[in-house]
Amino acid sequence: KTNKGVKEMINIKYIQKRIKSGTAKKLALRLVLLSGFCSGAAPVSSQEIERVRWQVPTGAPTTVPGLDAIVHASKWLSEISNGHVTLRTYEPGELIPGFEVSSAVEKGTYPAGFTYTAYDQGSMPEASLFSYIPFYLGPIDYIAWHYSGGGEELLVDAYSKRNIHPILCGVTGPQLGGWFTSPVSSIEDLKDLNFRIAGFGADVLSELGVNVSSISAAETYQALERGVVDAAKLGQPLVGLKFGFPEIARYYMVPDWAQPSTATHLMINKGKWNELAVPTRRLIEMSCKAATLYTLSETEFLQGKAIKAINEAGASPIQLSENDLTKLKEITDQVLSKNSENSAAFARVLRSQVEFSESYKKWSQQGYLPNKY
Repeated sequence: KTNKGVKEMINIKYIQKRIKSGTAKKLALRLVLLSGFCSGAAPVSSQEIERVRWQVPTGAPTTVPGLDAIVHASKWLSEISNGHVTLRTYEPGELIPGFEVSSAVEKGTYPAGFTYTAYDQGSMPEASLFSYIPFYLGPIDYIAWHYSGGGEELLVDAYSKRNIHPILCGVTGPQLGGWFTSPVSSIEDLKDLNFRIAGFGADVLSELGVNVSSISAAETYQALERGVVDAAKLGQPLVGLKFGFPEIARYYMVPDWAQPSTATHLMINKGKWNELAVPTRRLIEMSCKAATLYTLSETEFLQGKAIKAINEAGASPIQLSENDLTKLKEITDQVLSKNSENSAAFARVLRSQVEFSESYKKWSQQGYLPNKY
């Protein structure tokens, strides 16, 4: 199989198909289930699991690798519960707009939803930090902080006032720093551009003097093609490849300082969550843990081939200099500090993340080989 697959592995669609054949998924689920049993959780029989039939609207298209964690979790949950627990997912717009998922779950319109917590930053400033934080937490760091560094407790506490029980259900690595129709040599050149970017990245670049735009993901290709924007940040390499960005934007910026990792969450109405028996809750939690592990492994596996395909399509990287990154880090800290001054809840979560990041960095910089090796 190894010899036969050498040429086929060049094809990204083939890689995706092979990953989704089941081997990696089963391994992820078995590892998480094993961890649950080893930690003292007792095995459950189908007789102990109640019947759950939930509609789950999503805040992002699950057809995109990395945004499909809930699809895997739902499938495994149905399998390990012998069909007793079924979460049927719906794409954004099928039931409600993607940005309204949390509100619908809070009100009880739907029992659960799958989305980015960052969509809630208007009413909960700290919510964005549970999705991503510029510069500080990569995917491994984020998972460590969430499960072992107090992040999960902060998340649950933050959403308790919203009548929602949140569960981490998917983590991916860095995105590209942006797609550009013309080359730039430093971040100073960004001041002359119209840049499609959202969240903290937009706040930081605005402080730098960049003209930022918040057009939707669906409109981004056309906006680049027509010159409405000169640059756009949207997803990991594979996402850019699927959107066809190399056809119209021949340059992409690295590394991604604004979003070194991204987390997605299953949001459950607190009343519905409290009604569930403990064995059912544990199955949902373990399925999301398995999906988090699998989503990270799947997306990391795919990006190398995606970058190769992007380069072969004629797109070239723009490497940010140390001076540029230092300047962006300074502005980022100023933006985060300003948010902390305006929200005690934001400050509490940020402090936890930064303290963990600084502590973990002492180990990661000494224990891990530099990337050039």
